[in-house]
Amino acid sequence: MSKVSNLYTILQGLGGVAVTHSGSFHADDVLAAAALRLANPSLTILRTRDQEQLDVADIVFDVGRVFDPAACRFDHHQLEYQEARNNSIPFSSFGLIWRELGTALCGSAAAASRVDRWLVQGVDAVDCGITLSKEHPSVTVMSISSVIGSFNPGWQDDTSPKAMNEAFEQAVIWAKAVLQNTIREANGLEAARAVVEQGVLLETGRLLVLDSYAPWKEVVLGSPEYEHVLYVISPDTQAKWHVHAVPDYAGSFNNRKSLPAAWAGLDGEELDNVVGIKNCVFCHRGRFVAGHRTKDGAMEMTRLALRD
Repeated sequence: MSKVSNLYTILQGLGGVAVTHSGSFHADDVLAAAALRLANPSLTILRTRDQEQLDVADIVFDVGRVFDPAACRFDHHQLEYQEARNNSIPFSSFGLIWRELGTALCGSAAAASRVDRWLVQGVDAVDCGITLSKEHPSVTVMSISSVIGSFNPGWQDDTSPKAMNEAFEQAVIWAKAVLQNTIREANGLEAARAVVEQGVLLETGRLLVLDSYAPWKEVVLGSPEYEHVLYVISPDTQAKWHVHAVPDYAGSFNNRKSLPAAWAGLDGEELDNVVGIKNCVFCHRGRFVAGHRTKDGAMEMTRLALRD
């Protein structure tokens, strides 16, 4: 992704006109418009296929049959177009715009890459006719592409150019919020890495203690440094301390070592009596998390679990 692209430079100026196609809209052009608006909230976006307006626009995307980043032309419908990622997923107009603006909008290439994996690639794949997964025959998965598509007026609605443009703007407002949330989440996980890396490994590397909460699974599961960690201790927002069992892999319901079976589903004094210490809060019946009112108590619960 470009650190400072020609597109980003243009968007930092006052005013500016971007053009995309008229008629029905899709997730790729709507989210591309949302990204452009994040970079320049005052950007005017026209929806037309008139060649004269395309020729004089500062930015053209998803229309015009020209891909030329230096000239801020970002279409992907021409026969000679071949822009694709290393995993073979092509870039639609959203992907092309994100490749130019992602790092600047996120503040880091790492966060921009997360957004590309979480949001952009799926939209690009759908727009380019690539099936990422097979749906259950009786269930239609409503993806973000279909949600954005639902903003289009139906056949029974007013489909005049004015109504279509108003619907497009409503879709862009919604998509902009989704994009902002995704950027925030991506940046949050990047910041979480630093918190996890400041944690302390104890019990011969089987316990990781964090003094403040941060999402830890990605770091712990993705680094050889933590391959022996069985439990993670961290505080919650209510001044309690949680003991988390580390799953086998991301998304798994199986753990490297579950909490003791005798604790499952208990809380309060009942759990105190079984564990053998005071002020236990709970243990989930799935045995993947338990709680204590103090850090020292959580540490003792973990040591008991390790010996179980």
